[in-house]
Amino acid sequence: MNLLFVHQNFPGQYKSLLPFCYRAGHQVVAMGARPLPAKRPSWMQYLCYPYDRSSSTGIDPLAQEFETKMIRARSCANAAIRLRDQGFEPDVICVHTGWGEDLFLADVWPRARLLGYCEYYYNATGFDYGFDPEFPPADLAFGERKLRAKNASILLSHQQLNAGVSPTHFQHGSHPEALRGRIRVIHDGIHTASIAPNDDVTIEVRGRRFSRRDEVLTYVSRSLEPTRGFHTFMRALPRLMAERPEAQVIIIGAPDGGYGATPEVPFKQQLLSELQGQLDLERLYFVGRIPYPDFLRVLMVSRCHIYLTVPFVLSWSLLESMAAGCVVLGSDTAPVRELIRHGHNGVLVDFFDPQALADQAAAVLATPVDYEPLRQAARATIVDGYDLPHCLSQHLALIEAVAAEAPRR
Repeated sequence: MNLLFVHQNFPGQYKSLLPFCYRAGHQVVAMGARPLPAKRPSWMQYLCYPYDRSSSTGIDPLAQEFETKMIRARSCANAAIRLRDQGFEPDVICVHTGWGEDLFLADVWPRARLLGYCEYYYNATGFDYGFDPEFPPADLAFGERKLRAKNASILLSHQQLNAGVSPTHFQHGSHPEALRGRIRVIHDGIHTASIAPNDDVTIEVRGRRFSRRDEVLTYVSRSLEPTRGFHTFMRALPRLMAERPEAQVIIIGAPDGGYGATPEVPFKQQLLSELQGQLDLERLYFVGRIPYPDFLRVLMVSRCHIYLTVPFVLSWSLLESMAAGCVVLGSDTAPVRELIRHGHNGVLVDFFDPQALADQAAAVLATPVDYEPLRQAARATIVDGYDLPHCLSQHLALIEAVAAEAPRR
């Protein structure tokens, strides 16, 4: 088959799937909005589509998102025409539905089948929007309208998809019921052969070397923000560090960016100011974003790992921490409950209760042997249901099934 993979931040979720399809004997071509490094596999053809214009100023705020998607869609389609004119005809186009770049590809290749990566559909109730009362929407009515506007291009995308795929049942369930029937649930996959417990691993942070013998508590989020419960985590630390004077806290994540509006003062700075004088800063390590091998070593030395999230897209880091054999304290929210069964392969705590989080983390740090069965069960959960080769085989089988369908237009 001829396969085209499209993602504005390529490779995105196709990092492992694209080379897997190539090794299976298929021709693969990729498109994205950013240039790739010069060092890439010689077999991979990649086409960068630059935006043909910037967004308008002074446009209605409810139309801003849609205009951005239209600019991206047109820019991607123009590049696709060049690819078509070079003789490439895809049997299946694998494309993320959230960015708009897929919207005109069926016009370029009418015979191609489209398989959408359906990561998330925005909802005004029951999901992330308005979940945390500490951070209410500034304008509830406007916010709800903006969510509908964000979904406009997603709905247009679904209108032409042959099939879709979501990584978790929670994310699948974020979509309207009328759309779910064409969406399969297949995770991207975790490479459990390389992400595994290792009692001999050490990690050096700020001149100190830690191993599994140390009381290491870890927290990971790409950005340190309320969406991932950073405020609850930080507010648990004074009690935890007082109860466990040997605890060492390693925090991975950047202080900027995130899913919500960027605050004037980064949340890291806000929380450190709020908790001034209550934290032992000598035992608190903000390491920022670190190379992936170092990230894995941090998980491997962790005695207790914290993962908190509002009802939103689930982070790969939760599955990676479970594969590494961490005792995970996760928020009792829907996406986490899909992976963690309380008392079986992890512990669930109230997203809004820092004191309960502190007490449970202190118990794990104090008596790690009591939680050894949870560590083993956590890894088994990922090996049994989310191992990378198994997930990739499922993805390829879906691609092959879609290739056999008639285009849906």
